[in-house]
Formats: sequence, structure tokens, C-alpha cells
Amino acid sequence: MRIAIVDDDEKQRKALREYVERYSGEKGLDIVCAEFDSGLNFSSDYNEPFDIILLDIEMPHMDGLTAAQHVRKTDEEAEIIFITHMAQYAIKGYEVNALDFMVKPVTYFDLSVKLNRAMRTLPQRSPVKLDVAGGGTQILSLKDIHYVEGSNQYVVYHTLDREYKVHTSLRAAEEKLGKSFVRCNNSFIVNLSHVSSIVGNDVYVGKVPLPISRARKKDFVCSVNRFFGGL
Repeated sequence: MRIAIVDDDEKQRKALREYVERYSGEKGLDIVCAEFDSGLNFSSDYNEPFDIILLDIEMPHMDGLTAAQHVRKTDEEAEIIFITHMAQYAIKGYEVNALDFMVKPVTYFDLSVKLNRAMRTLPQRSPVKLDVAGGGTQILSLKDIHYVEGSNQYVVYHTLDREYKVHTSLRAAEEKLGKSFVRCNNSFIVNLSHVSSIVGNDVYVGKVPLPISRARKKDFVCSVNRFFGGL
């Protein structure tokens, strides 16, 4: 895993690196850090993609928002976490699909919470190959799959605006998907990253309600809480 630390303040870069190394040790992760002292150096040297970018907003020559715009031209997947003195600056982060922001001075607890959130999204980048019923092959990123539905001898993969029907079993589909996909009943597997709420015995995947079976409700709710509460 590769993490970029972009900040013109050497003391801040050192503190962030120490926090990342501490996090890496606690989680047993292999993390490689790269430091950049300006947004200009970072964006102009952006050859190999990073998984996570810790990006200061207020920097001379090129601010973090502008640097992020340059990065997004070639890398739409990196998780960007802005660092700022003033929270209102971070609102513009939505324009570059930033994951989150932190207000200085950053503490280890602040960073670990944000990294936990970023870690949950990383496995979602993995592609899955579908042999679509009727012929043809479709490659989907896991993050684009909202839920999977078992229907007779077929499985239907639901994305935001399309459905892909595959001749397979729900169990076989389940084995293809990551740990962020959990069954809410015997017929549906839900991508937890798209869960918007749980109301009564229904889980809302975006605006779509799916029933949670009585037998699976306790484990399913626990899975949702773990997913959104931390690693």
C-alpha cells in the first residue's frame, strides 16, 4: 500500500509519517510512505498511483485543491484526505471526490479514524469478471455493485443504473465478492458501502429497500456496525 504525505511544513510531514508508521504497526499492514513538500512537486511527479493521499490545502505555489485537480486527471481512485487549518476550505474537496478532511493540529486518533475509513474502500477497487447471460463479458469494480440478487438459476448484479444477469449460484457469487458484501437474507447480498439506513426489518441500499431475514438480522446489523464503526 502506498501513502503520499503532501505538506510544505516539514514538522507536520514528520508527524504524519510517524502516525502512519504507528498505524501500520498496529494493523500489521505493509505501508510505503512518500513525502512531498509542495503541491506542485507532488502533482508534476505523479507517475505511480497512490492508494491514499494526505494533502495539505494551504501551500505556496500550488494549493492542495489545485494539486488534487491535477491528480484526478489521471487517477480517479486514490483516496484523498485533506488537511487544513480552516474546515470551510475542505468543502471544496467534494469537487475532487475527496474522502474526508482533518483540521490541524492533527492527532494520531484523527488520522487513524480517517485511515480506517479509507481502508474500507480500498478492496472495493478490485474488478470482478461477469459472464453475462446471453453472451458477452462485463468487468465491474466491486464499488459499482450495490447488491446481488439470487433468482432461480441466475444471479443479478445490481449497479446504480443497470443490471447484469449471470448464470450461476448466489453462493458462487458470494465467493467472488469481498468481506464488505454480506447477506441480509437468503436471496440478497448487500454491498455494505452502499447501505444508507436500516429501518425496521429493511436495509436501504441507496433508496432501494431489501428485507432482512429474522435469522440473519443480528449478524447483519453487527456487520454494518463494524463496517461503519472501524476496522
